[in-house]
Amino acid sequence: MTIGFDASRANKQAKTGTEWYSYNLLLELAKIDQKNRYFLYTPDKLKNKLKYLPDNFEEKVLNWPPKYLWTMIRLSMEMAIKPPDILFVPAHIIPLVAPNNTITTIMDVGFLRRPEIYPQKELKYHRFGLRQALKKAKKILTISEFSKKEMVELCQINPDIIKVIHLGFDSGVFKPINDINTIRRVLGKYNINSQNPFFLYVGRLEEKKNIPGLIKAFAKFKKENPNLNHKLVLAGTPGHNYDEIKRLIMEYNIEKDIIETGWVAEQDLPYLFNASFAFVFPSFYEGFGIPLLEAMSCDTPILTSRTASIPEVAANAALYFNPVDISDIKNKMVQMVKNNNQRNKIIEQGRLRVKNFSWEKCARETLEEIEKLKS
Repeated sequence: MTIGFDASRANKQAKTGTEWYSYNLLLELAKIDQKNRYFLYTPDKLKNKLKYLPDNFEEKVLNWPPKYLWTMIRLSMEMAIKPPDILFVPAHIIPLVAPNNTITTIMDVGFLRRPEIYPQKELKYHRFGLRQALKKAKKILTISEFSKKEMVELCQINPDIIKVIHLGFDSGVFKPINDINTIRRVLGKYNINSQNPFFLYVGRLEEKKNIPGLIKAFAKFKKENPNLNHKLVLAGTPGHNYDEIKRLIMEYNIEKDIIETGWVAEQDLPYLFNASFAFVFPSFYEGFGIPLLEAMSCDTPILTSRTASIPEVAANAALYFNPVDISDIKNKMVQMVKNNNQRNKIIEQGRLRVKNFSWEKCARETLEEIEKLKS
């Protein structure tokens, strides 16, 4: 059987959630599937580990003009000329021309539930992608029971065509680290003083992730607890409404207590998790939340929102707050600092919880759904 895989997201150099999903899923499929033949469609030559996949994984660089609308024009042309038996589109848009046996992943439909926290351009992109999926996909994968429930409710999708497959994490990268010297070196690379305890956030710096709310809560935390020297490290690139984040930092006069690292390379992230006092994840809406798993695997206690899919992923391995209640976020930060027994309990629960997730499990369940389409 031939399986077409849209590898355009997996091949991006600076990856976030959907890119890491595509990349790690592809690497794990290469480990477990030697019988099927894969065509990896990409606008550029494959990079990094993707260059060294087994012989049954063939690179298909679609780089003829025009360079814009790669999915709609170039990938559609390839599907019209030489379609695979099955096309798999992970977290992206299905081309205009697609095989009958097309399977895709929709991470979440937050853009339907909370359109006000998305920029207009992103809203249009997601809505178009959803229409394509509903029109052309024979099977839809999603990443949490929460996302499936949202899709059924908001899109009137037949639940029988939706399969929930949880995401994974790289346990070889994200793990407890005791190398103090390397931790200090990596922290220094991002201008983080290893002498100060810090709360860590990982992700885009945007309204959807509730970073303005986190800034307000942290400012309140600092004002009411002047004896605590904790910092807040924001590890990620600017997103929608970033100007408001900068304005709030200036307004509350906490520039010296907040460190923005910009995008952090994957090999450095485990050191930030290991060095942090706690991981704080204040998002309004998540289809899953891979950083939750990465924190658990590094023995980093979690402070997070009790909303959307987050309790499904973190279960009892987190201290929860109401993301719209600034005082509640602040109170839970104080609680994490002052209740060491609770902090240690959350770490222990995280060690147990994270065992339920892996990219191998994700890949095996995904391959099973792909092969069902051909049977």
